[in-house]
Amino acid sequence: MSDDLKLPPKSDFSNWYTEVLFRTAIVDKRISDSRGFYGYPPYGAQILSLLEDLFISELKKTGHFPIRTPTVIPETLLEIEKEHAEGFAPEVWTITHGRDNKELNIKKVLRPTGETIIYSLFSYWVRSHADLPLKTYEVRSVFRAEPNKAVFPLMRTHEFYWIEAHDVQENLSQANKQVSEDIEIFEEVIRNKIGLPFKRLKRPEWDKFAGAIYTCAYDVPLPDGKVLQIGTTHNLGQNFSKPFEIKYENDQGQLKYAYQTCFGPGISRILGAIVSIHGDDNGLILPPVIAPIQIVIIPIPKKGWDKKMIEFAENTFNTLKDNFRVYLDNSDVTPGRKFYEWEEKGVPIRIEIGSREVEANKLMVVKRFNREKIKIAFEDIIEKLEVIIKDYPNELLKNVNVELKIDSTDSYDEMLELVEKNTHLIEIPFCDDPSCVDFLKDELNIKVRGVPLFEHGEKSVPECEEIAT
Repeated sequence: MSDDLKLPPKSDFSNWYTEVLFRTAIVDKRISDSRGFYGYPPYGAQILSLLEDLFISELKKTGHFPIRTPTVIPETLLEIEKEHAEGFAPEVWTITHGRDNKELNIKKVLRPTGETIIYSLFSYWVRSHADLPLKTYEVRSVFRAEPNKAVFPLMRTHEFYWIEAHDVQENLSQANKQVSEDIEIFEEVIRNKIGLPFKRLKRPEWDKFAGAIYTCAYDVPLPDGKVLQIGTTHNLGQNFSKPFEIKYENDQGQLKYAYQTCFGPGISRILGAIVSIHGDDNGLILPPVIAPIQIVIIPIPKKGWDKKMIEFAENTFNTLKDNFRVYLDNSDVTPGRKFYEWEEKGVPIRIEIGSREVEANKLMVVKRFNREKIKIAFEDIIEKLEVIIKDYPNELLKNVNVELKIDSTDSYDEMLELVEKNTHLIEIPFCDDPSCVDFLKDELNIKVRGVPLFEHGEKSVPECEEIAT
């Protein structure tokens, strides 16, 4: 294989990552003067859409309904909840002029997140306890004015894609239960269907979402030693319902301020994490559930067998197409080149068809993530492939957990040793005192991410009385 086809090694993470995204048509950043705003070709857009569908399915199962709300927000609306406004102030894109380039009387902002615009509507939508719980979600892009030097495709961009779930409850207990439900949804999609490990953390007070009682975050260690936040859940208490006048009449005729939660799976960032964690020197490794093509069929030409081979390949395609997202590659490119290109694009399963397979009425199945080869009888192919696809996330998870560096210690000296070894995440006993946080940050260049949830017998979520098992 010529060197111009080879990707940089994954050990050269930044170059490998950006090259993989471009070569596999996930992200296109060739728009002039538009750093941080990217295009997403069909292959990448399909992956994003399939990923969104996983969360939408789980949200619908739990009684959530879709809504649509504006992208442009009056600046005055953003400022209603003071702490929230201050928290987002450095990241806001402001619109100062409108039609005929006239200066606006009231400035507008590109939506950095949806609380203010959605909750101004909730104040009209919620009237009675019969309206609660109100469970909604919206699939959309949002805008953050990130520092240009920090921009990195999918992970940190000026425009990114996510899902916002915004819920309204009668009391704090119901709000806490909703937080637990959000965590379960994230666990089901990310760990069970995507095979991606992550840490569930309660953010410390100084790092929680502006306006929240507490924040639960989902963090993924990256190959370059950094940690990526791929989603959050916030218990907002009454911090937004009071300034936005979200009240309901209870069953005794009394007006009460509602409680609220919000949940944000970062779709762009999750895809960035999938590329980073599952990928290897040969390119993407996609979990089948989000792969635009789950199975590629590649005939291997041999003189005198071409007609039989094509017929067998087409029969295989027709047998599989109603059960899987499958593609038959009949192009004139050499089999070796096809293998390389489809591996680079992360297709989970390759079916090789040579003269031996045709003669034996069997198929050679190759898993992308470990290149394991399995010969399967034609009559068993659907059943066997269903098992392989079902087991794929667990196999990915096992494969990843071996490589991720997550350690725990109660020794200060051992902690320093682990830092020197470039361990991604270290669990240590911690008092949560700001002075200790400053010491770790200033003296040791360590950032405190938060307190693990559902581990070591702690309560399942802050303020909740149930113990995790």
